[in-house]
This record gives sequence, structure tokens and C-alpha cells, in this order.
Amino acid sequence: MKVLQIGAGSMGTRRMRDIAGRKDVEPALFDLREDRRKNAAARFGITVFSDKSAAFAWKPEILIISTPPDRHDEYIRLALDKGLHHFCEENIRTFDYRKVETVSKEKSLVSAPSCSFHFLPMVQKIKEVLDSGEIGNLHACQITLSTYQPSWHPGEGKEYYARNRDTAAGREMVPFELVWMNHVFGTPVSVNGITGRSGKLPGGSEDSWSAQMRLKSGGIETLTVLHGAHPIIRRGLCICESGSLDFNLISGELILNSEGSEEQRIPCGSSSEVLESTYFNEINTFIDTVRGAETWPHSYYHSALATAALAALEESAKSGICTEVEVERQPDKLN
Repeated sequence: MKVLQIGAGSMGTRRMRDIAGRKDVEPALFDLREDRRKNAAARFGITVFSDKSAAFAWKPEILIISTPPDRHDEYIRLALDKGLHHFCEENIRTFDYRKVETVSKEKSLVSAPSCSFHFLPMVQKIKEVLDSGEIGNLHACQITLSTYQPSWHPGEGKEYYARNRDTAAGREMVPFELVWMNHVFGTPVSVNGITGRSGKLPGGSEDSWSAQMRLKSGGIETLTVLHGAHPIIRRGLCICESGSLDFNLISGELILNSEGSEEQRIPCGSSSEVLESTYFNEINTFIDTVRGAETWPHSYYHSALATAALAALEESAKSGICTEVEVERQPDKLN
């Protein structure tokens, strides 16, 4: 099957690397940057295109959309119009999920929004414990992510999408986290949100997003994403009816306390050990789903729920009022 990769930034290069060894696909790349085309041709020995018309004249059957998030819609439309299966990286605002579902059903297409952490061993273990009922119903959970924006691709300049306020890396990470959180803990129905700027990042972008959410199940969930502080943190705590989970997604340690049992420390693999295999499993599950051997675990509807929660967070931050999550309402463009 012919696979056309759109974009060869860091994630795009990772996707090419992770399917390069397959014997059942023929990959190619479309990217406007000459340096990226040369690197891809040299590293992977694939066909490269600098012209979009020529790339689609090659007649791909599958698109992998690894553009900045503000360019996703253009290629999702092309995939639907041309009847191509497609995979799309994480969204900040999600393309019309109803149209995706309707056209995909009519044309028998696999249309797959990214859900990377569905494949992370730590996340899979947390879901397994909660689904088992071992520690009862979820009452509350809190997740904190702190990464430092200048450490993201320091060789890139202002053209790098994550330094643009609308597509800022921290803003993007809110729905990235919510995709897996919704999968594990359930979906939010309302949000009290705060956004702000506590640090000294250039460009005037916010560097802090925080949401206190009421889940459909009745539990409470809090997510805080920071992008202007130096500490690198990705941790969470779940309080359930008869136990708790304390987890560190960087170290890979999960601490399970269950009423009447001794504390368990469960190693799930540090991020340095398991992150690349997580991405490998994600993109290859997509290819295997196209081939009919797997089932994709995430939908455009669920992507839209995660990005709609970001919209509710930002609306609540402006109004000071708790805001309902409405799947059709997507985040505003900031510039």
C-alpha cells in the first residue's frame, strides 16, 4: 500500500522511521522544506515530493498527516474527498467529526486521530486497575504536566508552530493529555478554567492552563499544564472509593494502595524506555487497522470531546463562570 507522509518535522520523521521496516507499505514524503526532503531520502530511501499535486498524482492509498495542527483540516478534507485512509496527529481544534464519520462510513475509510498514550504501558495499567473495580469508583484525580517550552526544538526559530500563541506547545498539550485522561477516567461535562502567564517566555503566549472538571461519572478531575517553568513533571494521583493510585509517567512507577492490601509499587517503564515503542505501536496499529487486522481505539468524536474541553477551559477563564463541554464548540483561533 502506498503511504504518503505529509510533513517531516520531529513527529513526521518518527512516523516514517516506525513504518520504514514494513514490507507491506511503500512510503513517500511531501514536505516544502528541502532539508527535510533530503534527510528523509537519505535516511529512509523513500520517494520525496516538493509539489503537492505531484505527491497526490503518485496515487497514495493512505495519508499520515504530521503537519502543525493549524494545517490538519486541509489534508483531512483531501483524504475524505479522495477516499484515502488517514492518520492525523493530535488536534488543538478537531475537524467536523460528523462529516468524518459519515464520509468514512460511505467510503469504508479508516480515519484515525492520534491517541498516542492509549499505547503507553503506564496508561494501560491505570485503566486496567480502574476497570477491574479493585479500588472502587473514582472520586477525584489530579494530573500535572510541566515542560519547558524553550527546550522544545531549540534549533528551530519563530517559524516553529509551538512558539505561535494559537498553536503553543502548552495549549496543544491540554487536549493531548485529555485524550488519554478521557479514555481512562471518563469524559468531563463542565469546566472551571484558569489560563495565565507566570514566566518569561518570549512572544506573549500563555504558559499556564488549569481546569477543574466535573466528570460524567460524577467524579472531579483537575488538569494543570505548565510550559514556562523549568521542572519537568508528569504526575498524577487518583483517589477512589477504597484505594488510590499515585503515578509518575516519567519514571514509570505506579503506586497502588488498596484497602486491606499492602502497597504495591508497579514498574511500567520510564518514558525514556517506553516512549518510542509507544509511538511505534500507535502508527503500526493504524496501518494494521487499514489492513483489517486491528481496530483503531479512538474516534474523531472523542478527539472533539478533548478539544472541546480546551474550549470550555478558555471560555471559563475569560468569563469566570463554570462552562459546559459542548462537543461542537471548538477552541477559538488566538491570532
